[in-house]
Amino acid sequence: MTVVNIQGEVKDQLWRSVEVGEESGSLESAIVSLSTLKEHFDASDQSSLSRVGVRLTVEDDVNEIVEYAPHLGLIELVFSQFKDGRPFSTAVTIRRDYGFAGDLRASGDILPDQALFLVRCGFSTIAVPPQFSVEQFKASLAAYSVAYQAATDSHVSLVSDLRRSAVEVAAE
Repeated sequence: MTVVNIQGEVKDQLWRSVEVGEESGSLESAIVSLSTLKEHFDASDQSSLSRVGVRLTVEDDVNEIVEYAPHLGLIELVFSQFKDGRPFSTAVTIRRDYGFAGDLRASGDILPDQALFLVRCGFSTIAVPPQFSVEQFKASLAAYSVAYQAATDSHVSLVSDLRRSAVEVAAE
């Protein structure tokens, strides 16, 4: 799996995915299911949790990670299909309400056209689906330099500044 950051640059994959039932070895640098996280880790164990990631699907209750979130190293939100936008809302909740400052990764059925929206909602990395290229995601991330609404990325251009600029340009 290829992972890109919010600039579209390929990141070294430091995390390995652990499926349910594979928990017999070390879970350091592993992305585990919510049930595995709850079974093997105490929410107050900050040092261990910083080396663990959790994978959440749309079926998982995001409220179950509220105590774990500030200490986790990675949270991966899986898009089951590109037209299901629930992981966008979940990302905002995790960043804003749960205080998560680590790597928030989007994976699953994602389109390059969604890349900028992923960043605006707080995702820091994207697992590029095999049918798309890194270049497609990089181009999508660079497509717009102006944002009209506030989001988790704090990248807002004030509409009044944009209007003033348009008037100044028109006067020339």
